[in-house]
Amino acid sequence: MVCRMVKTRKKIKAGKWHEKYLPFVAKSPEMRVEWLVNHLARLKRAQDKGKTGILSPEEIKPYIKLLLEDVSAVGGAKDSVGKDDGLHELLGNIDEDELLLMIDCADIYDIPSLLGLLSEVSPGQAIMALKKVPPLFEKNPLMVMDRVFHAIKEKSITLLEDSAEGVLASDDAPENFASNYERFREIMMDEHMLSLLYPKAR
Repeated sequence: MVCRMVKTRKKIKAGKWHEKYLPFVAKSPEMRVEWLVNHLARLKRAQDKGKTGILSPEEIKPYIKLLLEDVSAVGGAKDSVGKDDGLHELLGNIDEDELLLMIDCADIYDIPSLLGLLSEVSPGQAIMALKKVPPLFEKNPLMVMDRVFHAIKEKSITLLEDSAEGVLASDDAPENFASNYERFREIMMDEHMLSLLYPKAR
């Protein structure tokens, strides 16, 4: 995994040297990912050693949003940023620890796009995503959580079931997670039954 990151960084460094001096919004997808990886690595080291003076998770959050701004809620690409420009591949080359931290820092609204861009989602990443909660001002928190459930289900129904069990078995499961997940399971069962009854209805 370290080798993959070295290759990615070499590829990025081979680009235009002046890009590192550009504002984040003007950087290429490669340079945006490189910037985020560097700051996530610093954040992890700071958390491990109790250091300060680095960007906090809340300060990193908007940069993740900017990285994903042209990606649709289902993980597809739009305009200049997305799978066509290698964002899918770039995210796949990030260290597991840094990906977990990226998911932890990301806004819950950006989780479906972020997960959609990953070729594979690990149980740890899925559990981290499921532990995120909508903000208190959200008027429809169930819809927000449903999008996260769907994003994981799109990868694998088994992944969703196993990661949900992992959340329920943990000491820091979000309040009402059990009832929200049970509700989503019932929706999936209803959808499955309807698809059996009306296979041509799409």
